[in-house]
Amino acid sequence: MLNHNKGFQKSSIEISKNLYKIFEKAGTIQKYKKNEIIYFQEDLAEKFYLIKSGRVRIFLVSKEGTELTVEILRQGRLFGESSCFSYASRLTSVSAATDVELISVDLERLFPYLTKYPELMIQMFYFMSFTIHNLATQINTMAFFKADKKVAQILIRLGVYFKENKNDTIYSIDYTHEEVAQLIGSCRVTVTKILNDFEKQNWVKLEYRNIKIINEKKLKEFAFS
Repeated sequence: MLNHNKGFQKSSIEISKNLYKIFEKAGTIQKYKKNEIIYFQEDLAEKFYLIKSGRVRIFLVSKEGTELTVEILRQGRLFGESSCFSYASRLTSVSAATDVELISVDLERLFPYLTKYPELMIQMFYFMSFTIHNLATQINTMAFFKADKKVAQILIRLGVYFKENKNDTIYSIDYTHEEVAQLIGSCRVTVTKILNDFEKQNWVKLEYRNIKIINEKKLKEFAFS
């Protein structure tokens, strides 16, 4: 039995551990290798997914074939749920950013659990509203800010997922420079140069496949000044 007081532990951006069992009952496990396509833009949305391990890349594709990365999602995140709930076609494409294990969920099979466990429904609605908010923020950042501001802002945004506690000011983000570059629509060389500048300012510490935020206050001041 679920504890109804534990719907939003640590961060409501991630599905609570005690709700994983529901998705496992309602869904099936699917595995993808790095760079495999999970679904394409305009595909009919018949299922949505919970990331059990690994990462996926959400991206848009223009008629000319140009790709724009919208977000990179990690373990504990849902994707594809908004199109699935509205019985619409996919607005984005998704590929495996790493080897990934997903729980694929059919909405019809999930409905009985949504009525039985209200906290699950609350989290689903939160995820959909958060996705919309995040997309609007991403568009604003990419359209109106210079590259260094974009990098600072994406690090602050990623902190929401990587902080152990919401008030932490020191935390590590295990994203590569290439992944950060994809998220802001820039090239890796530019991002590496900017991160090196941030390190000289003692705002971050660069490690292998990891960016440690050591002065969030200064980073925020720069990002939103």
